[in-house]
Amino acid sequence: MTEPKRAPPPVVQDLFPLTGACLAARDIVTEACLCWGLPQVVAPASLIVSELAGNVVDHAGTIMTLKMTLLPDHLLLSMCDGSYLPPIPRRDTTAPSARGRGLLLIEAVSADWGYRLDAAGKTVWATLKITASPPAASPAG
Repeated sequence: MTEPKRAPPPVVQDLFPLTGACLAARDIVTEACLCWGLPQVVAPASLIVSELAGNVVDHAGTIMTLKMTLLPDHLLLSMCDGSYLPPIPRRDTTAPSARGRGLLLIEAVSADWGYRLDAAGKTVWATLKITASPPAASPAG
């Protein structure tokens, strides 16, 4: 009898609210996704955590905690910070700024997203549906 696959432990990493936090978050997510055999979610997961980290840098200015949890059919990505201000997607598409659309990008690429407040601040989370990787192309011959 084969033992059921166990989910790997969550990846948890604190990041400082500096410009390099977005790159660090992308690197952490990329490494975890590849280690977990999920190359197909590297791009959307990297986009999500980059936007989440950028929002903390731009708006909260507190230490943030990135957490990745592999669920049976979803990848849960979350970012905790010390601010109690809720995230508000900017729906005004006529604004001249190219910034401020991160939550709309997260909404577009994730299966679901939201936030929760707690005693320490807030957590913004997003899920990605895990689909099987396309089969590798066989060499011509």
